[in-house]
Amino acid sequence: MQTITFFANKGGSGRTVSTMALASGFLAQGKRVGVMDCSDLAGCEASPLRAWLQQILRCELHRQQLKLIECETREEVEDGAAGAQAQGIDVLLIDTSARTYEPQLVALDMADLIIAPAIGPLEAKHISDSVAKYLDTPKQFYGLVIGSHNGLPIAAKTRKAFGFHHVLKSELPWAEALSEQMLNGDIEQFVATLACKPDEPGFARFRAAQAAWNAVQRLTFEVEWAFDGYRLEELDGDQSIAHFGRKAVA
Repeated sequence: MQTITFFANKGGSGRTVSTMALASGFLAQGKRVGVMDCSDLAGCEASPLRAWLQQILRCELHRQQLKLIECETREEVEDGAAGAQAQGIDVLLIDTSARTYEPQLVALDMADLIIAPAIGPLEAKHISDSVAKYLDTPKQFYGLVIGSHNGLPIAAKTRKAFGFHHVLKSELPWAEALSEQMLNGDIEQFVATLACKPDEPGFARFRAAQAAWNAVQRLTFEVEWAFDGYRLEELDGDQSIAHFGRKAVA
């Protein structure tokens, strides 16, 4: 079982949105996905992850693939992870809170990959400054730009604000398909419900949702490569593709 923990010690950075989006990406690949709610709303009726799960189960596409685990203590986190592995879960995604207490520290310690989403430079800088305090310089730590509009300089500034830490090349743009996941459920299924032809009403909405789903799929593949120690890198004009192959860079 591979474990991803989302870290951002600032509210509104996009931990829960990223958790749900990446879960949809792995579900589309046929993987069994466990989502652990280790946030302040774990176990509450107002939990976004609980509402999201109910929407996904209504379409009955991933009923046997998805499991929600709600944890409020260190013991529940440890037991939940052990239970997920025993049940054959392929990927465990852990959503945490901005307040980093013992349960969240356990979730960070057990992670194979730590992803820190940020919607802007302020969040990215805050996360970067706090990494050493909580994470003991992890090797498998990646920043993630989320909520940006393609082509705007804010995304580049956010990347720069992560400092020397690796940042995933894939981004999650602002889109209804991402921001309203707790209402719409699985992203792939939501996109399918909007499908229409270019000359039909609602095509712009469908196109935006489809672009967001494509971004989720790109992110999912990049995260899989990160598990194996590979990173996407810019192709230098003076380097051939064979050069990258020799370096084993995805």
